Amino acid sequence: MAQNLQVAEARPRPVEDAPEHPDALPPQRVPDAAVSVTAARPWWRQAWVIPLAVVVFAFLMMVWPPYLGLDPKTSLIPIRAGSPAHYPMLVAHIATGTIALLTVILQLWPWIRRNRPELHRWAGRTYVYAGAVPSALLAFLITPLSMGPSVGTTLGGVLWLFTTGMGTWRAVQGNIRSHRQWMLYSFAFAINIVWGRVFVVLLMSFEVQNQAVWAQITGTAPWLGWVINLFLVQWWLNRTADRPVKDLI
Repeated sequence: MAQNLQVAEARPRPVEDAPEHPDALPPQRVPDAAVSVTAARPWWRQAWVIPLAVVVFAFLMMVWPPYLGLDPKTSLIPIRAGSPAHYPMLVAHIATGTIALLTVILQLWPWIRRNRPELHRWAGRTYVYAGAVPSALLAFLITPLSMGPSVGTTLGGVLWLFTTGMGTWRAVQGNIRSHRQWMLYSFAFAINIVWGRVFVVLLMSFEVQNQAVWAQITGTAPWLGWVINLFLVQWWLNRTADRPVKDLI
């Protein structure tokens, strides 16, 4: 009996001051290693969408003024005589292209995708059905009427439609990683038009007067723009291939 009493006394007694609710437990210190993992990324990996938006808005500010008055005489692209549908189709192409450029920024914005998924989906639908598809189809109708029809422009439009369609299909299937890949390709073709304006600004900045140089640049721009964009997109896809889906943009 004495031995049993000694064993009972040796057993640890419950702590009377222990908190009765888990919320009352004192906060535990997060290890420094965990803090470093969740530390904020550098600004160039978060706010890159801001310079993209600046470039797009600057491009639109340069393109739209001649067309605000709906006067064919102020068009930056020569309108073919005897084709009354040329100018209306050109304005519609610019309008739908503007929708595509603005909504693709929303599509690529990581904060919107993670915190406002419904806005991301609606921006995606707008990009596809009110931007990319009608803009590309109108480009096919306009190109034969323009001076010097470009195979590069036509091929770029075909690939824009194809990549946009694939991205939409993958989204319907729920394959987020493949959807991201195809929509980034679509972005490469959507932003192609900006390169042409960049080349023109560079030629004007360096006061290039040689018409042969101008002809070479304007002939190469329809190809060079989306080729450069595809290289950049593929580089980004390769760089982020090992990231989990939730961290992808």
